[in-house]
Amino acid sequence: MDTRDLVKSFLERHNFYSFTSEKLLEDVLTDMKKGFEGGNSEQAMIRAGSARTEKISDNETAIVIDAGGTNFRSCLVTKTTDGIEISHFNKTSMPAMNKELSRDEFFDEIADNISRLKNLSDKISFCFSYAMEITRDGDGKILNLSKQIKAPQVIGTFLGKELLQHLRNKGWKNVKTIKVLNDTKALLLSSFLDQNKEAYDLNLAFILGTGMNSALVKNQESIVTECGMFSKITMSDFDFAVDQSSSNPGKSIIEKMCSGAYLGSIAHECLYLACKEGLFSDAFSSSFMKISKLLTAYFDPIIDEKRRIDLENDDNPLYNLFINSDTSDKEVLVYLIESIIDRSAKLTAIMICSGIIFSDKKNGELPVRLACNGSTFWKTPLLKNKVMFYLKNLLKQNEINIKEIEIIQIEDDIIKGTFQAAFIE
Repeated sequence: MDTRDLVKSFLERHNFYSFTSEKLLEDVLTDMKKGFEGGNSEQAMIRAGSARTEKISDNETAIVIDAGGTNFRSCLVTKTTDGIEISHFNKTSMPAMNKELSRDEFFDEIADNISRLKNLSDKISFCFSYAMEITRDGDGKILNLSKQIKAPQVIGTFLGKELLQHLRNKGWKNVKTIKVLNDTKALLLSSFLDQNKEAYDLNLAFILGTGMNSALVKNQESIVTECGMFSKITMSDFDFAVDQSSSNPGKSIIEKMCSGAYLGSIAHECLYLACKEGLFSDAFSSSFMKISKLLTAYFDPIIDEKRRIDLENDDNPLYNLFINSDTSDKEVLVYLIESIIDRSAKLTAIMICSGIIFSDKKNGELPVRLACNGSTFWKTPLLKNKVMFYLKNLLKQNEINIKEIEIIQIEDDIIKGTFQAAFIE
């Protein structure tokens, strides 16, 4: 048995190939339809407001706020004849990170953080990357605060309405409303900028970084799928071990099988069992057992020879093990890591394909514009090209006639998309 067959047999024993693309795509689409129609589904299918945007004239401005993770960013954005100009930019920490704040303290701190932007525009657009329910008038009801933000009184309040009142208390008079959205919709809207609208019949957004999410347009409405929460898929032994050690066992399984927060852990479980079952030499196995943790970034020099620059890279224990191993061990390691990336690409393609099929338009001579965000998608070796290969095959199998798929990476995508939201009809 050659090395590839040996690896394939090992992966099959551990149920690594636990799904068929056709059946999984069907299950995802069924779940999307159920959620969109108000039923109980695993994907949230959040109705995130209108996707109908006004034409933005030159010299139009908006104050843009981006609150996500640990950072709070704000700036003034202007549409110019040359494109989008970002000025008065500032980044600070999120309010309520270091201590608990009351409702008034939380919104006062946000107001103070953007005080330098007072009267520079009559529009404010706020990207708030926490759990929200988007209202029909473009506000957001805060459902939960994560990422160590401590402001329990804020939960249940309407973000735009509360902030606007606090700004008025501080003398802001020009702003009439505040548009609210999350980062996935902002990514989607960023793909609407700087394009001839007649040149594209479909825009999608997909995030594959630490986590996974997507957004699409259905009936001229933005839909945030929360596709990473889909869990109706059989896990491999490696996935099950990672899932059981996570903070939410049994939930968000697709995200755990694809995204950067988990691929390193899956690889560690996979290599651990491969050592136990004799796929590697005793010398390799003995050295590997001293490695307690793997990161997705460790894959890079194993797969991509161009990244093998520092042969004494102490920050990557997997690569240090690789360069000191014999040819047979290197081959097994490469095949196993390639298989993990390949499966992530196949699952990612299925989730993107489901978005194309579920969107307003599926067939036509015009291309699809797919805005992608996330270091896992853009930086993991082989992944992007494999996603495209599997996506094109899935579309062909489902008789979806797409002339071209353009995958784009937009600089300052969240800020630009949040700016675009200020001009939603």
